[in-house]
Amino acid sequence: MKRFSMLLPIFVISLLAACQIAPSQPVFSPTTEVLRTPTPIRSATEAELAFADSATPVRLPTQYLEFSDLSAAQKAAWFPVGLPDSLPDNLPFYKAWISDYEDGSQNIRVVYMELGDPLDANLKSIDIQMTKTNQPITLDSILHQFKGTAQDVRTVQVRGQEGFSYWTPSAAAGNSAVLTWREGSVNFRISLSGNWPAPDESHPYVLDELLLKIAESLQTKP
Repeated sequence: MKRFSMLLPIFVISLLAACQIAPSQPVFSPTTEVLRTPTPIRSATEAELAFADSATPVRLPTQYLEFSDLSAAQKAAWFPVGLPDSLPDNLPFYKAWISDYEDGSQNIRVVYMELGDPLDANLKSIDIQMTKTNQPITLDSILHQFKGTAQDVRTVQVRGQEGFSYWTPSAAAGNSAVLTWREGSVNFRISLSGNWPAPDESHPYVLDELLLKIAESLQTKP
């Protein structure tokens, strides 16, 4: 019995030493957040936040109308709608949309598309948008769009006005080519999407000639 009482303190000390947490390991409780090694993403995060702060915010229309009849869309618009006289073959009118906004601006979108499944991103399409607004088109507004990333932006002359052409990358639907300019109080934007020759870093302006041809053919229809 005497021998057991002498060994008991040694046993307790050994047991406590075995249960002690190593100094290099943090102590966690059920409410303690797990500590992780920082990963080098700070610069990317700051860039994304800066873009989000400077990008044009989404505006929700006070009225949104869809038209399968182009003449009906023209009658519903607040201003004369410019429609192209020159289009590539086999690109019929698909649909038009009109969006009214609280600040008094209005957007008209007219889409021409190859026949087929409208959800097929490979179908060739021409998207013409006209926006009556007091906000001019600037290089800054193009570079800070809410949706889409403008690549290889350059200045071009369109219908006697200064405009911009660029392309936007898309992994799913293919890259799109865009031409935009302002006439009076109306901003114009024409984009080509689908199975066109794809603009990219090697051929950023491959569709500019076609875009300019469509733009020059725009006429107001009665």
